Amino acid sequence: SASASASASASTEDTGETAAIINTVKAIFGAGGFALPWAFAQGGLALVGSCMVASLAFALESLRMIVKAQDVLVSARLASVEDVSTYAGLTKLAMGNAGDVLCRVMNVVTCFGITVSYLIFIAETCKVVVPAMIGPGLFGAAPTTAAMLQLVAPPMLLLSWLREMSGVNVISAVGTASVGVGMLVTTIAALTSGPLHTASLPAWNFAAFPGFFGTVAFLFFIHFTLFGIQEAMPKREAFYPAAVKAFTAAAAIAGVFGVAGAVGFGPSVASVVVTMLSGPSGIMVQLLLCLNLITTYPIMAQSALRICENVFEGGKPGSLSAPQSIGVRTAFTLGAVYTAANVPNFGVVLGYVGGVCCSMLSLVLPAMILYLCQKKAKNEMTVEELARIAAVAGVGVTCMVLSIVL
Repeated sequence: SASASASASASTEDTGETAAIINTVKAIFGAGGFALPWAFAQGGLALVGSCMVASLAFALESLRMIVKAQDVLVSARLASVEDVSTYAGLTKLAMGNAGDVLCRVMNVVTCFGITVSYLIFIAETCKVVVPAMIGPGLFGAAPTTAAMLQLVAPPMLLLSWLREMSGVNVISAVGTASVGVGMLVTTIAALTSGPLHTASLPAWNFAAFPGFFGTVAFLFFIHFTLFGIQEAMPKREAFYPAAVKAFTAAAAIAGVFGVAGAVGFGPSVASVVVTMLSGPSGIMVQLLLCLNLITTYPIMAQSALRICENVFEGGKPGSLSAPQSIGVRTAFTLGAVYTAANVPNFGVVLGYVGGVCCSMLSLVLPAMILYLCQKKAKNEMTVEELARIAAVAGVGVTCMVLSIVL
């Protein structure tokens, strides 16, 4: 992405679209993508497929609302481009201090949930990889999740203390390629593992909605991560068209991967599907994916860790000592480790965090933000625009409720 940025600045004709598409696709795919076969097997091919298409459409509409809200405030001279370049900044301008607090709380909760999902993914993968690599001597032939979390916790703790991200960025950029390799190898393995299980999979299983929907939401409801990509573009107006291309391409890839994994491995497919890979190539893919998540952790969690630090700074940014900072970051990470050791599986975490937190951040808040920004700018809203705002917010609230009560 550094070379892409350099080429973007070298040419005034370059809008930065290619780099934005690549970085957006990278943001969409991560650990959550590997729960898609499980999601299709649980919810049914037709229901999960329909939810993916609907989630894509609503995600793009809510992203359009965010971009429009930014434009409304800047055009009305109520804010500068810099003021609206972060989610927290835009939310505070639209909703005041209450919005700022809500955004920060949801950020921390979401990042905490993502950290838990990272830990479960790595631990479940290590349960397969570690015995294959070192034999059953140290952890036994069938290591427990708790034992693997004890193995993973120390490097995660050390990485959580990092504030300078440059070295980790380089490693993470290399590790990101492992996601694509992992999806390809898993798809081939699923389709060549034996008879296909199409007949044994449900078409619709609405009762499984709380479990599978968060996996879908984790793919598309990532709006809070996209502000940096938009800000890096030489021509910000090219961001939304680039995002449409990235989201659409990612949806197609995700759909093929999810269906192939569910049909190939059948109803018993694991929630972390790469644990079903075997042989040297399978172990290599699993190790690369674990490396990718471990090195991505401090980047992903950095905003939440700094928000937690701010709570203890008492309105004096930068006043926290190094030991105090390490204490806050250690507590956050150990809390995630404890939670990971006490939840049933990867898909359940994605269900609640994706279904509730991501729906709030990527559907409910964008609709509210656009409405309030138009009011602040004293702009008249058409009936169509009001209907769109109501629809996006309503769908977001519905998804949150269904993810809890079903």
